[in-house]
Amino acid sequence: MSSKIFVRTGTAIIETERIRKVCRNKRFLSEYFSADEIRFFVKHKLNPYLIAENYCAKIAFAKAIGTGMRVVRARDITVLRDRLGSPLIFTTGYAKMLEQREDYVFNISVAHCKEYATASVIINK
Repeated sequence: MSSKIFVRTGTAIIETERIRKVCRNKRFLSEYFSADEIRFFVKHKLNPYLIAENYCAKIAFAKAIGTGMRVVRARDITVLRDRLGSPLIFTTGYAKMLEQREDYVFNISVAHCKEYATASVIINK
């Protein structure tokens, strides 16, 4: 049995009101989120808390891999929920190449309250 080793972590927090305001601009959604995420948001009536959680997850992911958003595009990181509501990360583009090359396993946690949303990503190898 092989055990995974901890590589690094990233975390992010944002005021949900900032996301609520920027969501009025449809360009924001198309620039930062994949088509699958946008369908998920529409299914949930563009819930700003879910959008804020996903936004934070992308920032936390970029911090965890150590590149920030300079190298990885936000749309290359897709955050969806399983049937129980647990978040899952799917990657494409450079993020996918990095995941495969480095044999990374991503663990994610998201949360929100009335005023803030947060996410943490832990990378194991």
